[in-house]
Amino acid sequence: MIIATIIGAVFFFPSIALNVALAFGAPLGMYAMNGRNKVVPKEVRKAFIVPICMQFVAMFVLLSAGHIIPEVIPFAITRILAFFFSLYLTFYTATVLFSTSRKERMVMGFFAIVSTVCFWITAFGSLDWT
Repeated sequence: MIIATIIGAVFFFPSIALNVALAFGAPLGMYAMNGRNKVVPKEVRKAFIVPICMQFVAMFVLLSAGHIIPEVIPFAITRILAFFFSLYLTFYTATVLFSTSRKERMVMGFFAIVSTVCFWITAFGSLDWT
C-alpha cells in the first residue's frame, strides 16, 4: 500500500501543478477544460482556487491514509475521505477520458487513471480486515 500511495502522489502532482499554472495564466489550456482556450481567460482563473485547495487536501488524505505522513485528523475520518476522493477522482477521470481535447485525454488521462487506481488501493488498504 505504501508503494501505491507514493506512486499515486507522484502521478497526482501534475494535476495540481497544471491547475496552479492555469490559474496563473500559463498557455496550457489544451490540457484542461476540453482544450477550449489556449490561455484560460482572467475571469475564469479564479475558479481554479477551489479545485487547487481540494487537490491539496486530497493529496494530504492520500499520504495520511497511506501512513506516509503523520496523522493530523482521526484515522476514521481519513479513511472516509480516502474513499470520497477515490470516488471523486473516478468521476474526474471519466470526464478527462471523454474530453474533446486529444492532449487532455492522452496526457492528463494517463495521470488521472494511475492516480485514481492508487487512491483506490490506498483507500481499501486503510481498511482493518481483522
